[in-house]
Amino acid sequence: MDFFEAQDQAKRKTGRLIFYYLLAVVGIILSIYFVSVFLYRWQLAGFSDTSWINPVWLVIVSIIVLITISIGTLFRVAQLRKGGSAVAELLGGRQVESSTKDIDERRLMNVVEEMSIASGLPVPEVYVLDNEENINAFAAGFGTNDAAVGVTRGALEQLTRDELQGVIAHEFSHIFNGDMRLNIRLIGILNGILVIHIMGMVLMRSMMFSRGTRSRSSNDGKGSGNITIVIIVMGLSLIIIGYIGMIFGRMIQSAISRQREYLADAAAVQYTRNPDGLAGALNKIGLKAKGAEINDGHAMEMSHLFFASSFHSALDKLYSTHPPIEKRIKAIKPSLNPEDFRRREKMKQKFQEQRVSGDKGQPEKGGFAGHPALTPEVILGAIGTLDGNHIQKAGELLNDLPENLKKATHEPLEAEALMFALLFATSREKLPDWFKERVDESISEATQKLFTQLSEASREWFLPLAEMSLPTLRQLSKEQYQSFRSVLESIIKKSDRENLFAFAIEKLLLRQLDTAFSSRKEPEIRHHHFKTLGHEMSVVLSALSYLSDENPEAAWEAGVKTIRKLLPSDASLLSKDECTIEKVDQALDELAASSNPVKKYVLRAIIHCISSDKVLSIEEKELTRAISEALDCPIPMGALG
Repeated sequence: MDFFEAQDQAKRKTGRLIFYYLLAVVGIILSIYFVSVFLYRWQLAGFSDTSWINPVWLVIVSIIVLITISIGTLFRVAQLRKGGSAVAELLGGRQVESSTKDIDERRLMNVVEEMSIASGLPVPEVYVLDNEENINAFAAGFGTNDAAVGVTRGALEQLTRDELQGVIAHEFSHIFNGDMRLNIRLIGILNGILVIHIMGMVLMRSMMFSRGTRSRSSNDGKGSGNITIVIIVMGLSLIIIGYIGMIFGRMIQSAISRQREYLADAAAVQYTRNPDGLAGALNKIGLKAKGAEINDGHAMEMSHLFFASSFHSALDKLYSTHPPIEKRIKAIKPSLNPEDFRRREKMKQKFQEQRVSGDKGQPEKGGFAGHPALTPEVILGAIGTLDGNHIQKAGELLNDLPENLKKATHEPLEAEALMFALLFATSREKLPDWFKERVDESISEATQKLFTQLSEASREWFLPLAEMSLPTLRQLSKEQYQSFRSVLESIIKKSDRENLFAFAIEKLLLRQLDTAFSSRKEPEIRHHHFKTLGHEMSVVLSALSYLSDENPEAAWEAGVKTIRKLLPSDASLLSKDECTIEKVDQALDELAASSNPVKKYVLRAIIHCISSDKVLSIEEKELTRAISEALDCPIPMGALG
């Protein structure tokens, strides 16, 4: 199962979730209907009438129940509309500042940054549940743009770095596979069902209070006593029906979650190539009396979010959201190749064989000069996943970065200056006077210092530094962000119009941050085939083809060859003037509104196009990363060499 198949499978699971949800709602409606009919016949009509069906009353009950459940569901979903950060805060999480000096928190940030750089994903916000002493973790959000990763204080203090890396890799797997959006929807559904139970509790408590008040009055009559009995029975019935609904909710959680945990475990082992790390974390949970329990009141409704079960009850054996710890450990240790990951494992084995043979002689046919293992198929297979080599390379890059540059990514003022300096350093321009007039003196001075250092630095550091700055820049106020964004856009517009790094920064940074600071929505899927995308594909592939100085026609042909039968007949290699960065940007906006199968073929054509000359230039890498970011299909840093 590759990245695109995993995303589509998550959407299919959403359909299954809706089916279960409808079953639960229908069951609740029918239960409340029959209870209300029983009470009516018991107190008023009697049981002589054999008919229990009243279509009008059934419609009224259905409307009331649907409105009640919908309000509960919509309230929780609206409460969590900010994505992962809202979930973390609801659980009592505290956001870890990028500049933290705490040793344990610094280690956690290093692991998350390492994973993000290796995978090509934006660095998510990181939270710690300070009040939770047991070992657990979670990933939450609607997508990669608003993802958050959280760990308990117990996990932070009790796990080794390898064990913590295994747990974070497990959570990154959920991000890759599109599980997070499904999880938040499930939280909303469970809250809607829970409202019925709460209504019953409110009725019971109000009647207990009113009975206590009436007991001091002598005006009680038989009629009011009957009404009291009816309300008490109805309240008790709602409590029971709501509780049954919660059990059904647990069934939904279990049906959706269990198999995904096995898959995420297997993925984490593949990512880290260290089964002992993940198994060690699971073993420590298994040895604790309370396992991974979460004390927060939302532990039950959010149990499916966590690394291990956060809530235990008598129904665990039937409806637990997670497989038993012992089975998870057993699945990790003896066999690391579950069926859904077998094809990817074979690809990685082939990757290793190619690299070994390539080190002994000339690059093999189909590989890149200096990187014989990097075939188009390997790059495409790496999308939306991690590899031990990628993580190792990300770790080496983080170690190579000068401390002052890493520090700049973790301080809000310096993070702004770093982004400005990266753009100026790319175009080799000195800081212009207009820039010094637009920003504060402190930012101007910081930009100048960073610009001087970056002018002599490795270009490979630039995009990772920008990605590492994302969590820090999200901490800006809305007013600060608007000012930062305005200056950044001015630099991009005034720089070389064909500055590909500026384009990559614009797609990476502004896309991620605009989501955090505005109500920007993901584009609706409008394209399920290439018939309506002929011009857009011509623009993107032509732009990439001209990056190959030697033979743009050959590069175009290599890209088109993989999708020739799908493209409309009017697709053709355009002139340079017809495929400027501005026009590529417009084309990508349309391509982003495509279905996953279309995106997969788009990226396949792009990768074959840039690989036609067996050499990947820094410009080709940057443009490819910008395109993958626009399509929300992360390409790992190491996948492009």
